[in-house]
Amino acid sequence: MSNIRDLGQKISSLKNMQKVTRAMNMISSIKLRKLYALQGSLEFSHQKIGEMKDLILPSLQESSHRAVTGFAEVEKVHLVMFTADKGLCGTHNSSVLREVNRFLGEQEKQGISVEITSIGNKGTGFCRRKELDLFKATEIAEKTFTEKDLALISGEIYSRFLAGTIQKVYLLGNIFYSALQQETELKQLLPLVPENAEAEKGQSRNIQMEPSGDEMARAVGALMLKYRLNSYLYNSLLSEHSSRMTAMENATSNTEDLIGKYVTMQNHARQAAITNELIEIVSGKEALKG
Repeated sequence: MSNIRDLGQKISSLKNMQKVTRAMNMISSIKLRKLYALQGSLEFSHQKIGEMKDLILPSLQESSHRAVTGFAEVEKVHLVMFTADKGLCGTHNSSVLREVNRFLGEQEKQGISVEITSIGNKGTGFCRRKELDLFKATEIAEKTFTEKDLALISGEIYSRFLAGTIQKVYLLGNIFYSALQQETELKQLLPLVPENAEAEKGQSRNIQMEPSGDEMARAVGALMLKYRLNSYLYNSLLSEHSSRMTAMENATSNTEDLIGKYVTMQNHARQAAITNELIEIVSGKEALKG
């Protein structure tokens, strides 16, 4: 009988867990549906930012501005990373943190130190456990972290780059392509580099711009940093809710399978107990006859 009670408790716990996973799936579905309206324009802007940069860069090659030329020696770089505030969202967080570990290892081999801006509590917790150099840390929740807050962080990072405190700026996060496809991407933002090989070979058109020279390079560097951060922010939010929705759907399905398995085991155990009781009754009756 204790075995039957244990199975009953497991079934009850799984049913409670299933309520939680279904609720989380529903919440993520609602949030994803709200954000999904942005997906088309977000994908368009994410692509066009790179194309515009490749179009402009050839005309800035003669500029001596740090946004274009960079620094002769690199001692310290800045990494902006996007994670979620909470877990239970598949590989959304783990893929980013795995890439952070790889990036840190590469920089360490070159003798380069790394300071980090963490947007998302999971990334912040990781940095504190590893005792990494944390420049800024903030939640990523839509209600507490806005585009205005992101613009302020972008301005601070750009000022540090122009002052030479940091010599490169990198960006790391998940890019949303569809509900079934999100990819972790690492980009160098500063100094400005071409997005594709064709632009790097100088095959982009050389255009006349106003203003030109260092003033234009400074403005382009600031805007590219700001708009890339904004693009990664919304891509990360989309990826988080999509990953959580899928993870909770799988968890709900798995609990259903386990509940079915334990119900079958419980029925077999109950049937075995009933059979044993019947055998005891029959045996007792036969013993009385003897």
